Amino acid sequence: MGQHILLVENDPAVAALIAGLLEEADYDVDGPHATLADGVAAVAKHMPVGAVLDVRLDGGDVGLLADDLDLYDIPYIFCSGTSDDPVVDAHPAAPLIPRPALARRLVPTLRHLLR
Repeated sequence: MGQHILLVENDPAVAALIAGLLEEADYDVDGPHATLADGVAAVAKHMPVGAVLDVRLDGGDVGLLADDLDLYDIPYIFCSGTSDDPVVDAHPAAPLIPRPALARRLVPTLRHLLR
C-alpha cells in the first residue's frame, strides 16, 4: 500500500490521467474530488501525505484548500492549463505543473516534495 495522495480536479479526463499516473507510481489516490467542499472534507477525513490540486475548481477558491494543507504541513502541487493565476502567486512554495507536462513531471515532482 502506497502513500495517500489527495486529488482535487474537476475535469474528468485530466483527473483520470492524474489518477492513473499516481496509481502507476504506487500512490493511493483519494479522489478525484471535483469541488472545493469535497476536497476540504477529504483532508479532514483522511489527512493525506500530499495533494494534487486543480487551480480552478467548481464551487470555490482552491486557495482556501491550499491554506488548509499549509496548516497541516501537507505538501501539494498545482496543476493548471495556465500559469497566470493569483492562487499560484499566493502559494509560491507549491510547484505548478502545466497540464501539457503532467505525464512527464507529476510523479518526479511529487516524489521530491514527499522526501
